[in-house]
Amino acid sequence: MDLNKLSTSDKVIAGSGLVLFIAYFLPWFEVSVEGIEGIPGTGGSATANGSDVDFLWSTLPMLIGLVMAGVIIASKLFDVKLPDLPVTWGQAHLVLGCLAAFLVVLKLLIGEDSGFGFEVSRSFGLFLAALAAIGLAVGGFLMFKSGEDAAPAAGDGTGSAPF
Repeated sequence: MDLNKLSTSDKVIAGSGLVLFIAYFLPWFEVSVEGIEGIPGTGGSATANGSDVDFLWSTLPMLIGLVMAGVIIASKLFDVKLPDLPVTWGQAHLVLGCLAAFLVVLKLLIGEDSGFGFEVSRSFGLFLAALAAIGLAVGGFLMFKSGEDAAPAAGDGTGSAPF
């Protein structure tokens, strides 16, 4: 396995995808409840990690990150031939990375409601997930900008359609 085969965009995408996967299992939200004075054992706190948050906000971006990292690792480190897409792989990574970043950052901004009037605070796992998801978008942009894995142009003699 030669890591020198990876470009900067590949390293950013693969690293961000793996960090987003790890952040999925870390605390995203925390609820603290103060106890009733004079009654022991009435206070406490609880945390919710990414798997406790709705599928759209946490699991979907984590899966997107794993797929993006898997595509990079398979194609660059193990020389797996990827299927032809109607768009370039750079465009696909850009769109998927932006989607993952949008969902996680939006969840960071919206927060979570306990439904019982308790204050729910954001925890470090959500911030780490947001940074990793933004990393996916940045890596996708770098790949798109560099023109990596571009689809063959029409009339290039390969006999394949540009889409």
